[in-house]
Amino acid sequence: MHTPKTFEEKNPDTLLKIMRDNAFATIITTDENGKPIATQLPFLVKQSDNKIKLEAHFAKVNPQWKQLENNAQVLVVFQGPHCYISPSWYDEAGVPTWDYVTVQTYGSAKLFETKQQTAELIEELTDKYEQVFDKTVTKRWKAKNNYPDTMLNTIVVLRLPCILSKERLKSGKINLGRI
Repeated sequence: MHTPKTFEEKNPDTLLKIMRDNAFATIITTDENGKPIATQLPFLVKQSDNKIKLEAHFAKVNPQWKQLENNAQVLVVFQGPHCYISPSWYDEAGVPTWDYVTVQTYGSAKLFETKQQTAELIEELTDKYEQVFDKTVTKRWKAKNNYPDTMLNTIVVLRLPCILSKERLKSGKINLGRI
């Protein structure tokens, strides 16, 4: 992604907020023939010692996860708010454009397939996204399902120590106070 200096964002706190607030991101790999493959996954975005780590999981029926077996390089794209900008909005002459917020990261993914690691990730993802729901229902669901082996055997966990490659806040009209 080409990012003119005018639209670069370097503040790590802002970038982490964008990633965490838009954690349903796209992971892109290539198959053995060089064909791009993309899957949207819910990610956990973690930071420790000034390093960013992404965690997610693939269903094993999705063949893309196999591209990660050899620590392949992957690209993960976090897409934030975006909108069309009409030239009619400008006081002076302008052109139609699109404002958007995007963070791209890359790195070598590592797969973890133990049931314990898988259960821990599912628990953490569930806790994150269930925060807005009734806790008693969530607790009943967890107690009832207890992440049976049959479910844990159908997914594979990935962890991605990542490097921020392109950070872009192209926003002439988007209210960045909302992100």
